[in-house]
Amino acid sequence: MKYIASILLVIMTVGLVICGILLWKRRRETGDYSRTIQALFSWVSAFFAGGFIVRTWSETTTVDSTFLAPEHTFVPILVQVLFFFYPLEVIRPIVSRAKVYTLLFAPLLLMVFIGICMGIDYTPLYTLADVWQHLGEFNVWFRLFTLVVMLFYGFSLFLVPYDWRRSSADRKFIMAYALGFCLLGVLHFFIQFSHAYVLVLIHQVVWMAFFFGVAYYELCERLIVAAPNKPVAPEEKEIFSDSHRDELWERIVQIIEDNEGWRNPELNMTFITTQLFSNRTYVSEAFKRNTGMTFSEYITKRRIDYVAEELRRRPESNIQDLFIDAGYRHRSTAWRHFHKLKGISPSDYLESLK
Repeated sequence: MKYIASILLVIMTVGLVICGILLWKRRRETGDYSRTIQALFSWVSAFFAGGFIVRTWSETTTVDSTFLAPEHTFVPILVQVLFFFYPLEVIRPIVSRAKVYTLLFAPLLLMVFIGICMGIDYTPLYTLADVWQHLGEFNVWFRLFTLVVMLFYGFSLFLVPYDWRRSSADRKFIMAYALGFCLLGVLHFFIQFSHAYVLVLIHQVVWMAFFFGVAYYELCERLIVAAPNKPVAPEEKEIFSDSHRDELWERIVQIIEDNEGWRNPELNMTFITTQLFSNRTYVSEAFKRNTGMTFSEYITKRRIDYVAEELRRRPESNIQDLFIDAGYRHRSTAWRHFHKLKGISPSDYLESLK
């Protein structure tokens, strides 16, 4: 097991260093500190991974120590705090970040201070029976309480308000980040009680996949904008005015056009049917009847036509900014849709206007 763990840790260390370098080199593209934060966090993780190689062979890892060892209970809280900085930077919540940081971090840092700096005499726990036997002691139940709080803290990311007008990150990616964060927390929780080496290996694999996934999204998929999106003046555009507009279609158009709902990356058929108290069949028929297209085709055309029109009007516009304004959050999806409808890539289309 030690050989497998060491190989994984070497791959993990090298991979994290490379991810950090790539993110650092392109940190200025985003207009925020997201890539800087993730690059630094990648290097910090690489440092811990390298240290874990030494600890593996010196037999001082979590698996080799006592149950609920203080250094394995309280130090990971500091790592957990680091996990919050990146998503909060890309979400750009409406509420003050200072308030969010205070609400999230103050309780965690207080537990670290009490656990490490207050001179608590910790009872060594070698088995689960020892944990049960000493459960009434403050030093034991406080460690258990800390682990439980850490476990549930990961779910707090789901509660941070997301505003698609302010964030250039995809909500699905943020949810995937939160789920990965929670999975790492759950694995850490069970490692503390089982000391199973297989869980440690799984934890290492998940940790690698987590950081590599974030780096891939940042470098290859995320559409970036230099500053938080500003409201765009509504454009006067007649939509299929020569189509027969029945009552249901009028209500659909109202949902799509009110507050420029077509720009919302979360807009989908389920949202529309819920707003109309209707069903997918009737709504789909209304789209076909009035536009000759499906819902997805209609929204895609609406967005790509907007991008193309803005490029014609303002050739100096940043293409990625326009895609974000149109409701896209994934670069590959935006480029694929544009090429499908216009027959050429966005950059070639821009060149053709010169």
